[in-house]
Amino acid sequence: LKTGTPSRVDRRTVDVSRLEEQRGDEGLPKGFSFDPDFDPDEFRTTPELRSQLSCYVTRTTAATADLVNSNLDETPTYGGWCDAKGPRYCPSIEDKFVRFPHRESHQVFLEPEGYHMPE
Repeated sequence: LKTGTPSRVDRRTVDVSRLEEQRGDEGLPKGFSFDPDFDPDEFRTTPELRSQLSCYVTRTTAATADLVNSNLDETPTYGGWCDAKGPRYCPSIEDKFVRFPHRESHQVFLEPEGYHMPE
């Protein structure tokens, strides 16, 4: 999971009713551009572009910690296959267990990739 991108999870295999929902902003999604002439409303022509998908939060367990810690040698960084230098915006799951071993659990965010994708 040290690719710099999130792992992909098929949303059809997750019972999100058991997770904490993280809703998007109220109202229309905000556009982002450095172009002062950019009008995000021009691009919001479908219902999908006018609404936002929720994200979900879950937490690791002691069993997760045992599984990850007993397989650190299988990961790119701790197995020695890559050198992770510099800060990371979101540490990999194995980094969370190694860098913060005193924590009882760690947050795991599930973010949909799009409306018509199972990830």
